[in-house]
Formats: sequence, structure tokens, C-alpha cells
Amino acid sequence: MDNNEIIIFDLLVVGLAEFFRPDTQDQIPKYPYPDFLRRACNTLALKMSAIAYPRTLEGLLTLLEKPLQTWYSLEIPKEFDSEYGLIYDRALSEEASQYFYEQLIKRGQIPEFASAKVQQIALENFQFLRLLEKLQAANEKDAERAQKEYVLLRRFLIEHPYTTLDQLRNKFSKTSYVSIDDVGGLYEDCKENQSYWCCDRCGPLIEKHGHLRGIKPSVCNDHRKNLSHVRRISWKRGLCNLKFGIHWRVCLPGIPEIRLFDALTKLHKQQPEYLCEVQLWPGIDRYDLQLRFGDGSVWSVDIKDYRNPYDLALQLKPIFGEGELHYDESFYVIPNHRLHQRQDYIEILREEATELPKSTHIFSDIAFEEQVITKVMHLNQGK
Repeated sequence: MDNNEIIIFDLLVVGLAEFFRPDTQDQIPKYPYPDFLRRACNTLALKMSAIAYPRTLEGLLTLLEKPLQTWYSLEIPKEFDSEYGLIYDRALSEEASQYFYEQLIKRGQIPEFASAKVQQIALENFQFLRLLEKLQAANEKDAERAQKEYVLLRRFLIEHPYTTLDQLRNKFSKTSYVSIDDVGGLYEDCKENQSYWCCDRCGPLIEKHGHLRGIKPSVCNDHRKNLSHVRRISWKRGLCNLKFGIHWRVCLPGIPEIRLFDALTKLHKQQPEYLCEVQLWPGIDRYDLQLRFGDGSVWSVDIKDYRNPYDLALQLKPIFGEGELHYDESFYVIPNHRLHQRQDYIEILREEATELPKSTHIFSDIAFEEQVITKVMHLNQGK
């Protein structure tokens, strides 16, 4: 691996994140280029060999939308699927956003001299991480309350991508470890003269060129305004919405987790003797779900929603299972829409996830629900 070429790629992604920052919406980015983008483009202009470097901004943007494998001459990190481009519809592409948040922001690889806007996005993620660390510390001495407050916080962020100060007061006025200001810091104020939309499947939407666009099109890409899952949010004084980084890293991944939890909670209420407990984010989110059955067995579940199974395979590790988080069987669960997009998705994961023990099962969310129902039926029948 050529580290210098990977650094150029990282600078390009960070520069584009700044160039297409979320708060510009329909505005056309203007000169000057962000420093990182300028430096990356200068290097590309010198080293591109497959095709000539574009002479205009419009030509550059058109090139950046094309799959990298068709034109990019330098080394591409293995975490980025070269079948995709860096931008889409004049915004950072989903693949580039995934790389930006999962590889650069999450792993702390953003340089300290990054632009102010990029540092702000990083800070948005660190705000939530600091809250998480506070609750994890409280978990050592006050586990029950810390766990309840984490679930309250995370569910609120997922279920209230738009909120008001009154809602924050109602939910967090009596919490011990999470303050109203803590949660309010994860939101930003909405503007009175701007329209806002929300999708029940993927959260806040951005209106560009008269069309609504979700944060992650491979999860949900149908946002016609007359659809039942698309809602217009009426502005009122004090309205605010999740910051972009919190939407990407906290809200969006939590939607399929809540969906599966609610389905299994319904089964628990119907068969409490056999599915005794369904716990959400046990151990302050060590994994997503813990299921306890009537025969004393415990299952752990982690839900992963990645477009690219090869990318996800690199992330799959044995699920933590010490102390109260002990389990008898472990599962990685994939939202079913990923299997519709690629039928061999799970087969690829099983083959490529080399650090995952064979005893860890991989299912779609629908297939996993069927596994739980089958387990409950066997217990009911005394098997």
C-alpha cells in the first residue's frame, strides 16, 4: 500500500466533504476550493494517466461522479468500493460519506489542521461519543439507571430527528447523567423561511433541485412528497433538527434496530414464558439486542446495514460477551433490503469475514425473526 497515495485520497474525500457541506443545500459551491480539495486536485492533475484532467469545475464534478475504477490513477483504499464515484447529485456520494464517517471520522484520522467545517462535523460525532463515555462511566456504579438513560437518549434521537426545547424538557428534565443541554447540542436550529421534510425510513431529507434526497439513497431512495412515509415538518418557534453527523452515525443505523426490537417485543408480550426478555442496546450498546428464553439460553444480536458486503466483512468481529453480556448464541442481522439489492450478500459475508467465528450466525432480519419464532414454538411444545 502506498500511504502517500492513500493520504491524497483522504484529502480528496475530506475536501469534498467541505466543498459540499450539508448546510449549503441548493447553493452552488464557489471558489476558492477548500485547501484539502485543492491539494488533492493538484496532485491528481499531475498524476492522472488514464484520461486528461478536466479543465473546468463542471468537468471535474462530472468526472467525480463516475466510478473511480474508470479513471482514478492512484491507489484506492480497500474500504472504498471503486465501482462508485465520489459525488452524486452534487453532493458527497453514499460510498464517500460511508468512508468519511466510518474510516476518517470514527477512527480519528481527520488531521488536526482540517478545515473548520470538517472539524465541526467531527465534533458533532465526538459530542455523542462524550455522552456515551459519560454513561459508560456511570454504568460502573449505577448500571440500571445508566442503561435506561442511554436507551432513552438513543431512541429519542432516532424517533425525533426534529424536536423542540419543550420536547427535550419533557424527556430529559429528570435524567441524572444526560442533561437537556447535552441532547440539545446534538441538534441545530431550523430556519423559519425554509421547508423541512422527514422520511420515516431514513430521517431528515434535503431538498435539491426540487427533489427530496435522503442521506443514504441505498437505504431509501423514493421520497416523492405524496408518499405516506414522507412528511413535511411544519416550522414552529424552537424547531430544530439533528446535526448531519448525528443523523448519519446515530439515527440512521438505529432505525432497523428499533424496528426489529419492536417486532420481537410484540412476540415477547404474546409469549412471555418462552421469550422472557428482549433488551435493547445492553451494556450501553455493546451490541444491539439481547434475547432471554424460557430454557435459560441467551442470544446476542448486532444489526449491520452496509451496502457493500465486502466492506462490512472487514468490520465483523466476535461479539463482546463478558459478564451480564454473556450469550449462548450470537447473530449478525442484515436488513432484508440489502438481500434484494444483492442476493449473494450473506454468502459473501460468510466467506469474507475471516475474523468471525463459524459459531456466529448471519441472517436477514426477516429470517432472524423466523428463527426466534421457531425457537419459541419449540419451547412451547416442550422440545
